[in-house]
Amino acid sequence: MPSLRARLVNLALPLLGVKAFMSQPEKMDARITKLRRTKPVRPRARWHKRFDISESSKHGFPVFTFAPKGGAKPGTPHILYLHGGGYVMPIAAVHWDAVARLCEELGASATVPLYPLAPEVTADQTVSAIQSLYGELAAEHGPKNMTVMGDSAGGGMALAVTQNAASAGGDLPASLVLFSPWLDATGSGPGQDEIEPKDRMLSPVGLEACGTRYAGKLELGDTRVSPLFGSLERLPPTAIFAGTSDILLVDARRLVEKLQALGVNDFLYREYEDMFHDWMLLPVPEGKKALSETVDFIRLHHSSEAA
Repeated sequence: MPSLRARLVNLALPLLGVKAFMSQPEKMDARITKLRRTKPVRPRARWHKRFDISESSKHGFPVFTFAPKGGAKPGTPHILYLHGGGYVMPIAAVHWDAVARLCEELGASATVPLYPLAPEVTADQTVSAIQSLYGELAAEHGPKNMTVMGDSAGGGMALAVTQNAASAGGDLPASLVLFSPWLDATGSGPGQDEIEPKDRMLSPVGLEACGTRYAGKLELGDTRVSPLFGSLERLPPTAIFAGTSDILLVDARRLVEKLQALGVNDFLYREYEDMFHDWMLLPVPEGKKALSETVDFIRLHHSSEAA
């Protein structure tokens, strides 16, 4: 059974408005327009006291870098974190907090791009831009010092970027971490409708609406939009976290099945009973445990790969 704190948070989730956003696709464009009037949230003041945080716009969108005060030590991990939000919603405070906590635990630095959102910019451009950013970071930090990770839509993008690097024969990061990943924009996996009554954030019709806006002229099954259908060969060690009260559980389970069918065994899968979408990012006992497991996973593969 989830902790009391997790159960209380789950009860409060509808107050965030995400479920309403996802359940009324006919109102989505108007709500996106309203979202664009507000500047995306920046890292809290507390994190500026603990990290050197810089912002660059040379890529055409804001890119933030977290570094320990005084600079990162040589050979420490560097995280490329891609935030969730259905590809249409901006970064949230919980994303910054999770990245900062991971950096604190690992002594790591991190890059967090505020990548362009749909429908203004679509998957073909966005994945290409993040692919280029990954290449720059890998050249700067060394690919075996890199972890690529993301939550929800950001988890899908993280897998797509890593797949592209693998298929091009490029250098891969030491590890890949996916929180509640959205991997199939076609909604073809059975079981979402059965889970949806328990999911207090997402709905299948909302995912379809977001996916259509992100895909643009691409097919929803294009691997840049739905990386579940892309090649899983040559992926780095991968950690996947999911909860059984999240409709995206279906995507996580199918990814695990595909990895197992390929004979891949260097992955970690954590499925938490009755936990909701993106619980890994929230200040609940289960979220703290997931971040601790993530730290251990990154350390394990960073130390072995970077040695």
